[in-house]
Amino acid sequence: MMKSALREHILTQRAAIEPAARLLWDQLIFERAHKHRAFQLARRVHVYRSVRDEVETLPLIEYAWGIGKDVFVPVVPPGSTTMRHCKVTWRTEWREGAFGILEPANAVAEDYVDEPSFFDEGSAIVVPLVAFDRSCNRLGYGKGYYDRFLRATSATSIGIAYELQRTMNVGLEEHDVPLHCVATQERWYVASSQAQR
Repeated sequence: MMKSALREHILTQRAAIEPAARLLWDQLIFERAHKHRAFQLARRVHVYRSVRDEVETLPLIEYAWGIGKDVFVPVVPPGSTTMRHCKVTWRTEWREGAFGILEPANAVAEDYVDEPSFFDEGSAIVVPLVAFDRSCNRLGYGKGYYDRFLRATSATSIGIAYELQRTMNVGLEEHDVPLHCVATQERWYVASSQAQR
């Protein structure tokens, strides 16, 4: 299946999840993901703000604040091909940014980080995805933001998804960056070439 067709198929399935099931599955995924050793030990975590039918990420952000971690979210400047990274706190106010994703509205210059290598072995990055396979290869939304970001970091990358987003093969290409692991409501998937950290 072509990537565009696979993406459309999975997004349609994800949108059709019943609200009660979604609520339960989001909780199960949160319980699994936040207990990952890399997330627990990280000094800083990078977590996207979920949109539309994605797994809800606000519990991960609030949990990380609650245990004293520095929390960063991605920000995509208009017309840019790379993400910036903004530190957020419980005081952060939000507005709709690129692609309808919530971004900090009251951030100041010193809240921003532009160098991906800032997210080192002491960091964990929670990554959005459309589909994944058992080897933790990821199909994203097609813009390449996270592949460019992950290629330049040494942080542990944690995908979160519903089990129905798993496919046999996402069709890994040269520029694609596999994740270290993926948490679903049913289980963990760990990349065969990666030790779970």
